[in-house]
Amino acid sequence: MPKDLDELRARKVELLLESEINRQIMALECSQLRLKAVEWRRGLTKAGSLYKWVSPIAGIAMGFLAAKKQVLGAEKRGRHNNGHGKFNLLSLLAPLGTIALKQGIQIWRHARRNVRPEN
Repeated sequence: MPKDLDELRARKVELLLESEINRQIMALECSQLRLKAVEWRRGLTKAGSLYKWVSPIAGIAMGFLAAKKQVLGAEKRGRHNNGHGKFNLLSLLAPLGTIALKQGIQIWRHARRNVRPEN
C-alpha cells in the first residue's frame, strides 16, 4: 500500500509539473496572439489610410472614363463636343474648376469677415 501511495504522489507531482508547463505554453501563445492582433490592427490602419487616398482618386478616374465615354458616344451619334470633333479634356475639368473656384471664394469671404480693421 505505501508503494501505491508513493506512486500516486509521484504521479501527482508529474501532473502538477505538466499542468505548469501547459499554463506557460498557454501564456506564451496568448502573448503571440496579442502580437498578431497588433500587427493586424496596424495593417488594417494602413489599409484604411490607403483606402482614404485611393478611393477618391479611383472615383475621379471612373468619372473621367464615364464622361469620356459619354462624349465619344455623342460624337458617334453626330453631336460634337464644343464644336470640335475631338475629346476635350478641358470640358471635363471645367466642373471641377468651378467647384474649386466657389470654395476659394467662400474661404476668401470668410477670411475677410474675420479680419477686423485696426484702430
